[in-house]
Amino acid sequence: MLTLAEQLRSMGQTVDFTAFRGRGLAGLVRGRGFTSHEVAVRFKLDVLAAVSLARILRTGQYDVIHSHLSTSCLIGGWAGKFARVPSLASVHGLSGKLSFATSDHLLAVSEEVRRHLIAQGVRDEKVTVIHNGVPVSPLPTQADRDKARRVLGLPPDVRVVGTTARLTAAKGVHHALAAFAHVHDNLRKAQFVVFGDGPERAKLVALASHLGIEKNVKFPGYRADVRDLLPALDVFVFPSLKEAMGIAIVEAMLAGLPVVAHSIGGVPEVVKEGTGYLVPAGDERRMAEHLSDLLFEDDLRIPMGQRARDWADDEFNAEKMAARTVDAYVQAMNSAKRR
Repeated sequence: MLTLAEQLRSMGQTVDFTAFRGRGLAGLVRGRGFTSHEVAVRFKLDVLAAVSLARILRTGQYDVIHSHLSTSCLIGGWAGKFARVPSLASVHGLSGKLSFATSDHLLAVSEEVRRHLIAQGVRDEKVTVIHNGVPVSPLPTQADRDKARRVLGLPPDVRVVGTTARLTAAKGVHHALAAFAHVHDNLRKAQFVVFGDGPERAKLVALASHLGIEKNVKFPGYRADVRDLLPALDVFVFPSLKEAMGIAIVEAMLAGLPVVAHSIGGVPEVVKEGTGYLVPAGDERRMAEHLSDLLFEDDLRIPMGQRARDWADDEFNAEKMAARTVDAYVQAMNSAKRR
């Protein structure tokens, strides 16, 4: 959401926020130079919050309202109807359609999300796919790699696999650890870095110990600078068991990393042939085989990482996301005028 807002602003659009009162978002966006209103939201179906938001929409003479996540989308859609402003809702997950019932148009982050909505009875013409985009920075250099490894305490001569995830069971990190244990049998000088935190962290640390790989697995926790640390890796693994798209994959690809991932949800839309490998969910042996191939064979890993970078740069950049979103805004405004 912040990436989109900043990209729209750079294109000359005016972007303001309305946030839940008492939460951290309003202060965050103000710190980035955006105007932010606040509305008291007591519960998911808070009509009074929608009335307050409608008043803000009318006073500010906004052209569209764009909401994210279920409660905001319900309230934003109602407010749009009260203020006669077209409303759009970004659908970031494989969610139930009722969370977006009040919105005029839905923006799905993947074709998989679009199929999921249509299967629930949402009209085909009500859903547009706009992949999440990431700001593209220069390809990391050897100096970037060396610095990232120093920060993480990794020797320069080891091969490193990494993943980024909130540590919950659905993210499947336990499968990646088991696969790495097979790799570790053949490659003693290997490390696995798990960026992120969550309720499963203690279990995953215990699993690494049980697998006998605790000395070769690092858990740096949540890192706001994870994009700066990705150059420390050689291969990115994404073992999620449920995923609408997988923006962490895009960030890894932009760092020039090939990907090994579970073939679930919207992931196959991101990991195309030649940019990495897809394996059936839970197939730890095949995951281990692909990790081993990429770690051992420079002639395979390096060109695949370059193709991953090129693909992510072309399809998942912030500029393209913003341009497609503006097109959706214009279409929503034109539809509202016809109505």
